[in-house]
Parts: sequence; C-alpha cells; structure tokens
Amino acid sequence: MVDRLGRVEGPATGPVPLAFGLLGPFEMRVAGRDVPVRSPKHRVLLAALVLHAGRVVPVRDLAEAMWGARPPQNPRRATQLAVVRLRALLDEAGAAGAIVTSADGYLIDVAPADVDIERFRRALAEADGAADPAAEATALRAALSHWRGEPLADVPSDTLQQQTVPRLRELRLYAQERRFDADLRLGRHEAVIGELVQATAEHPLRERFWGQLMTALHGAGRRADALAAYHDARRHLAEELGIDPGEEMRKVHAAILGGFRSPATGAVLLPAVPRQLPPEVSAFTGRVREVAHLDTVLLGSAGPTTIAVVSGTAGVGKTSLALHWARRTADRFPDGQLWVNLRGYDHRPAMTPGQALTLFLRALGVPGEAIPPDVEGQTGLYRSLMDGRRVLVVVDNASAAEQVRPLLPGGPGNAVVVTSRNQLTGLVAVDGAHAVPLDLFTAAEGRELLARRLGAERVRAAPVAVREIVERCAGLPLALAIAAARAAQRPSLPLAAFAGQLRAARDSLDEFASADTATDVRAVFCCSYRTLSEPAARLFRLLGLHPGPDLAGGALASLAGVPPQVLRPALDELAAAHLVTEHVEGRWTLHDLLRAYAAELVHAHDGAGERNAALRRVLDHYVHTGHAAALLIEPLREPLPLPPPDQSVTVHPPVGREAALAWFGAEYTGLLAAIERSGRGGFDTHTWQLVWTLADFQQWRGLWPDRAASLQAALEATRRLDNRTEQARAHRGLGYAYTRLHRNDDARLHLRQALNHYTDLGDPVGQGRAHHGLSYVLERRGDPRAALWHAERALDLFPPDGNRAQRARALGTVGWCHGQLGDHRQSLRRNEEALVLLAGTGDRVAEAATWDSIGYAHHHLGDHKRAIDGYETALRLRRDLGHRYGEANTLDHLGDTYEALGDTEQARRAWRGALTVLEQLREPDADRVRAKLTRLGVPAPRG
Repeated sequence: MVDRLGRVEGPATGPVPLAFGLLGPFEMRVAGRDVPVRSPKHRVLLAALVLHAGRVVPVRDLAEAMWGARPPQNPRRATQLAVVRLRALLDEAGAAGAIVTSADGYLIDVAPADVDIERFRRALAEADGAADPAAEATALRAALSHWRGEPLADVPSDTLQQQTVPRLRELRLYAQERRFDADLRLGRHEAVIGELVQATAEHPLRERFWGQLMTALHGAGRRADALAAYHDARRHLAEELGIDPGEEMRKVHAAILGGFRSPATGAVLLPAVPRQLPPEVSAFTGRVREVAHLDTVLLGSAGPTTIAVVSGTAGVGKTSLALHWARRTADRFPDGQLWVNLRGYDHRPAMTPGQALTLFLRALGVPGEAIPPDVEGQTGLYRSLMDGRRVLVVVDNASAAEQVRPLLPGGPGNAVVVTSRNQLTGLVAVDGAHAVPLDLFTAAEGRELLARRLGAERVRAAPVAVREIVERCAGLPLALAIAAARAAQRPSLPLAAFAGQLRAARDSLDEFASADTATDVRAVFCCSYRTLSEPAARLFRLLGLHPGPDLAGGALASLAGVPPQVLRPALDELAAAHLVTEHVEGRWTLHDLLRAYAAELVHAHDGAGERNAALRRVLDHYVHTGHAAALLIEPLREPLPLPPPDQSVTVHPPVGREAALAWFGAEYTGLLAAIERSGRGGFDTHTWQLVWTLADFQQWRGLWPDRAASLQAALEATRRLDNRTEQARAHRGLGYAYTRLHRNDDARLHLRQALNHYTDLGDPVGQGRAHHGLSYVLERRGDPRAALWHAERALDLFPPDGNRAQRARALGTVGWCHGQLGDHRQSLRRNEEALVLLAGTGDRVAEAATWDSIGYAHHHLGDHKRAIDGYETALRLRRDLGHRYGEANTLDHLGDTYEALGDTEQARRAWRGALTVLEQLREPDADRVRAKLTRLGVPAPRG
C-alpha cells in the first residue's frame, strides 16, 4: 500500500540504520559503519533511489539511470535482477528490508535527513531565515560542510550526471556565493580573499565570484589588485565568450573607481578606464624644456583641472610632444587617458564638440541610448563622470577655443593637453590654460633625430650633408622624420646625394608655403613620394579621396580597384616609408599633412574620371558590405535590388549577426563620412543606400540624432534624383526617428508627406506603412481614436495574401488602439488573430508587442493570471532582442497587474525595473512610473 506521499506502507519493522552521502564520492553507512559499494551499477541504482529517499522510483527511471540510451533487451527484468543483487548486499551489511517493492517500482526506506543532500538543503533553509549576517554565514558554512567534492563523483550514469549533477553543482556555487556575501557584509574581506582567488580560478566565467573578489580586495585596501581582478575577468569573458562583464560586476568596478548616478536620469553610469593613447614614436627627440614645462604646469597643482595648450606650426611635433608626455606620465592618471583628434586643420569637416563628447562618453562606459542628444546635456554628463577622478585628456588638432571648452572636465585631479596651430589665447585668458609654444628643432636636435633613426656613425660621417638636410627640412620634425625614413630605406645612398635630391625637389603644398624655401615641407614629401613604385604612388594619391578617418583592407582594395593580395605589396611599401600607419590591426590611416598632400596629388595627377571611379568603388564597397551586414542584423528586411558589384570592388560580407554588428561598429564613423561625401560628390544613389544599411544598427544602438541626420541626407539625395519611392521611405524613416526624439509634430509632418508620396505613386502597401506610422505617433500623443483610424486604414491596405508579418503588426496596432479606447475584448480578439498570423514569420519584435497587448487586454478583463503569462512572454522576447524601451513598457504593465492582485512587492520590482531602463533611455515615461512607485510609498527620487 502506498501512502499519500508516494511511500509504500508495510509492517512496522523499525527504522533502517542507513545513511548516504552523494555530495562527493558515493558513501553508504549502516549503523554508523562505512559499507563500500564496489559495483558501479549498484552505486547508480542506490544513487537513483536515494535521490528520491522515501518515495517510489519507477522501474523505467531506474533502468534509464543504469543503462541510459542503451538499455538491455528486457529493461524491467534486468532492473529486478539488479535490485535482487543489491538487496543481498544490504542484507549482508545489516540493512535488510531497506529496499521496498511497489507495483510501479522501488523505494529505499531511509529518512531524508540521513542523506547529505537533504541536510545541505535544510542548512540553506536555516540561512534563509537567519536574523543577521553572522547567523547566515554560520548556517551556510554548515551547509557547505556536507560537500566532499564533485557530487556523484564515482556514479557512472550519464542520466544522473546530466540531469542531477548540474543542479547540485549550481546549488553549491549559490551557497558559496551567499556565504562570501555574508562574510563581506561582516567585513571579513581579508579572510575570504584566498578562497575567492581559488573560486575564480576554478570558475573563471562566473562573474559573481569576480565581483566578490574585487570587493574583498578593495575592502582590504588593495585597490590596485581589485582593478587588476576586473581586467583579468574581462579578459576571460572576452576570450571565452566574446562578451564584456555584466552590469553587476561593472557596478562593483564603478564603486571602486567612484561610480556616478546621473543627476538628470538617476541611471547608474559605470565609468570605464579608457586607455586611448596612440602608440608613441620610438625615436622621440629633444623637447627637454617643453617636457619639463608640462611637468610643472600639469603635475605640480592639486587644484582644479590644469590645462596646457601646445601650439606651433603644422608638422612641428605638437602631437608627438603631447603623446610622449602623456605616455611618460600615464601612471599619474590611474582612471584613464582620453584622446581625440578634432580635425581642426583638415580637408574633412572639423569634429564638433558633440561628436567628440559622444566618443568620450562611450569610452567612459556610457551606453549609446543614455547619451544626451544635445551638447549641453553631454557636457554635463561628461563633467559629472569626470568629477573626482584622475584622467588625462589629450585634445589634438583644435582650431578654436569654442571647440575645446565643452571637453574640459572641470573637476580637480584631471589634466588636459590641447594641441593647435592656433595659440588659443581665449583658453589662456579665460580658462587659465598654460601656453606651451613649440618652435622648430635646433640644428643639434635635428641632427640628434637623424642620428637616432639612421645610426650615429652614418650621420657622423657626413656632417655637411646632415646640416643641409636639417636646413632643407627647416627643423620641422615631421619633415625630418619622413626624410630620415626615406634615407633609411636606402642605406647605400650617400647622405650628400640625398641632400641634393631635397635641394632639387620643388612642388607646391600651399598650406605650408613660405618665402623661405627651407620651410617648404612639400619638397620633403615629394622626395619620399618619388621613390615609390607606381602601384604604391597611385595608392597613396587615391588615399586623398577617402572620406573617413581610416580604412580596412576591403575599402583600400576597392579604392585602388585591385584584389587585396595585389594591393598588399604597395601598402607595405607605404608603411615602410611611414606614409601610412596601421593604427589598429587591419586599419590604416594617414597623418593630416600626408592626407592633404595625397589629396593635392590626386587632383593634380589623376583625371576627374579616375577620381570619380575610385570614389564610386569605395562607396560600392560600403554599400554592398553594409547591405549584407544589415540583413544579418534584421533578416526580415526586404533587400535592396542592388546590381552585382563590379569586379574591381572588394566585398567581404560579415559571417553572422555578431560579426555584422562589429563591422558596423568599426566602420560607423567612416560610413557617416561616406554619406556626407557621397552627397557632396553627386553619388546620390549611394547616399540613400548607405542610409538604408545603417537603419537597424542606429536604432539598436539608440543613435537617434545620427539617424535623423542620415535620413535627412537621404531625403535631400532622393529629391535630387527625383526618386519618389525613396523620398517616401526617407520621410517615413524621419517620422519614426523624430517620434523617438519626441518631436511629434515633425514626425507627423514627415509621415504625412510619406503618405502623399505613396498615394501619388499608387503604392497601397506604402500607404499602409505610412498610416501605420501615423497611428504610432498619434497613439503616443494620446489620441487613440485617431490612431485607430490610421491603424485600420493600414490593415485595409495590407493585402490578406501579402506579407503576413506586416499585416499582423497592423492587426496588433488595431487591437492595441481598441484597448486604449476601453474595448478590451475586441483588443484581445485582434491580437490573438495577429499572433496566429505571426506564426512562422520569425518576426519576434511583433510577437513580443502582440503578447504585451494580449497581457494588457487580459488585465483589463480581470484575468490577471493570463495577463501575467502574456507579459512574461513579451518580456522574455524583448530581453532576448535587446529591445529596451519595449522591456520597460512590459515591466510597467506587469507592475499594474501585480498591483491589481494586491502583490505590492512584485509590483514594486516590476516598476523599479521599468524605471531603471526608462531613465537610462532618458524617456519622459519615467515620470509616470516614478509616480506609481511613490503611490506605493517607495522612494523614487527624480534622477
């Protein structure tokens, strides 16, 4: 007979004196005496029974545990025989009658408390009810004392190892984490460091152990070791999983550094430790006086941020000096070093303060969606993050004080080095900057530079030639460096002959022209250029056409119109001559002066046809590669009807979604520059196609100001092309972007224009998309009736036999609007129809929105359980997608349902989660959620 707990009732024979240990190698004790179980099959059988102590285990489960996927011919009979043999062992050990037979299987008559797993769990329960951290730590130590090693270590059962062991192992790690937390709360930092070092070594991908180790080290006064532990953890995660540390670990890191909660949003921002300094030139020469001056003005003050302005003519070595000093003193700024090139003297557009601040904020760990859209907000956030830290900021190639001021940190402990061809007297007079003027090299310094790069013996052997080389280079460090590189490539060429070449070379570089020919840097560039082979010279000239800051191999090959393997020798030749630099592995760039020289050369030596062909090739490279990457990010997008690229264009599509995201991240600045350059150069089709490729990347990263600017460029290009279809697409995209930027009037205007275009074109699907966008804008403006009208128009225009996902989205929007108008049964019906349509489409974005609407309808119909189920499904999908605004909305709705059920704790958790996301996104909806928390009596201060 089986009792209500599933145990077999039998004659009262008294307790069987048995005890078992599964938390390590298998153990069995009878009346306190260890009894070895030598047969592996007996250990498996006993383990399977003991894991369900006092309960019947079906024969099929026992057979699966013993034989797994390869059972004997008669599993039931084989199991019975195994039980018979095991009973004989138990009888001999003095535990007769321990195994009881039932109709369905067997149980082992042993009290749960006589199994170490149960004792472990009871100790965990005691920890749950502990009154203070000390009691909790004691209970957790008692729990962990039952562990002797790997659970079921010598129980050879694939089934038990796969189904039971991982759960037990995770319970142990959970208990260890809790015990470490309790000890840390008790201030036992030093005592747990050794155990945590061992835990991180054994589990290098378990972030909580790393966070606890960092906390312990920091609490023990070992801040540097704590930061080193963070970098070790980040390396393990990057190498093994290709990810960065999670939020909790970054919070610990931020706390060690001095984390910051934004006064505007309340979001916890987690400062990273940027290391942005470029590599230093190995043969830095001279500037002893200037280096000492920088030491004095930037390291000798404990007051507010100190600023130095290094000024001088182009090529005089301002950047080299700033970099040398920054590298030399980097350890004095433990919270990082920021570097930006403002391009103040460049054929490319100068970098705006907003662009520079965005780069700095990203380097400091601020996610894209949390970066304010305006310069004032970016400046405030930047200065708040920098307050109380010691960071070195190097601002290179500034053209005006107004370009620099927003980048000044403001707080004590930081230092700023600015380089400029202008003296920037405004920064000196108003902001207290220290002027560090930089002059040309002296003859001795020029000779020293040549000696370092060419060898002291070669320079000593030709004093007259060396003197002329220094004079012909006008003591200009950049010119001297280029001359030295060229001479070094030809060690057999006498320096006198090289000096003669400099003397004879006469070209034009207007920006650096001078009445004194000794200061004409073009002669130096020309001599270097003339030594190049024809392929290298052509590549160098074409580099002057590229709009972006750097190029990867595919873009370089496309620019030149040759395969990458053919391009490589010319690229290596340019690198050897120091005419290009591989500043990041696989990415090449030119110094500003060399880029200007290359631009002059290409316009002087290559016709308009060749220049346009090269620019077209590199734009084709970006369009085709970006198109492939965009479809990897969002496979449901309708591809563009692109013609195949020309054979002279190199296209290497990314492999996989993560690679596509990485490609966009690496090329993003160059793609924005390509959009701007294509618009200026008459490549209008490329402009709107490039904007198309960036759509999902910009949306996923929350780059809405960039998105709006890109779409505006696309709109202007399509107007010039008189392409009404793409004008309509640009208007529709601007409508969505402006909605996300809370410019609803602009959004509505653009969507109306899109609707007009689609109507004129006779495109009902396009009209439907415009109506759908208008419904979205109007619903956000609080006009659900007008929104419903537009949603129904969209549904009417999407054919039933057309795109199912598209029609399902319209159905869902109709349903949502009905819900906003109070007709929740109609809302539920429409969304359930949408869910059926979505099956098999792969449109998880729409599926998540539909489940959210279904939950909303059930909530208002009083079926709160179904509402919670719907919201939980939507939440899981939105978190998987990284759809953060949608996640916040669903959490908000979930909190409403829990509040209606009277579960205020769950409501508080949901609303807290929603508020955190909305504040990070700087969404106005945060105020509404904050008010709900306040209503519950939960402190929810603004920001």
